[in-house]
Amino acid sequence: MKIRNSHGFTLIEILVVVVIVSILTVLGVGMISSGSVERNLQQHGKILKASIEYICDQATLQNIPHGIKFSQVSYGFAQYANQEWIDLISQQSIIGRELTDGSVLTLKLDGQDVVLKEEINEIPQIVCDSSGQVTPFELIISDATNQHFYQLKTTDFWEIQGQWLDEKDS
Repeated sequence: MKIRNSHGFTLIEILVVVVIVSILTVLGVGMISSGSVERNLQQHGKILKASIEYICDQATLQNIPHGIKFSQVSYGFAQYANQEWIDLISQQSIIGRELTDGSVLTLKLDGQDVVLKEEINEIPQIVCDSSGQVTPFELIISDATNQHFYQLKTTDFWEIQGQWLDEKDS
C-alpha cells in the first residue's frame, strides 16, 4: 500500500480560512468600538453626576451657592461670592472638563431646551443653593454619531439619576 505525501494546504483551504478570520475580525472590531462608545458616554455621565453631587455638597458645607456652566462640549463650575459668579480654580486651571471624544451635551431646564453655545456660559445654568437643592434639569450626553445617549436628570430637589436612553426625546 502506497501512502501519498501531502505537502500542505490547498489554495482553496487557505482562502476559506482567510475569509473566516476576516469576517470574525470585522465583527470583533465592531463590537469593541460600539462598547467603547457606550463606555465613554457612561464614564462621562458618572463623572459629571459625581461632580454635580460634590458641588452641591460644597454649596451646603460652605453655605454658598455653587453652579455648573455648560457649553456644547464642556462644563465648568463656579461659586457665587461678592454678588458675582467666580470660576472655581484648582492649581492654576479652571475646574471643569472638555469632552474631546466628539460627545455633545444637550440641556433642558424645567422641560425647556437650553441653547448651549460653543463657549462655556458666564452664568451657571444649574445652581445648587446652600440647602443642597439643585435646579431641576435634564442633561443628555450623546456620542458624535448622535445614536447613543446617556441622561442625567433630577428626580428630587437634590437627587440625580443617570440612565441609558434608547432614543433622544425631542
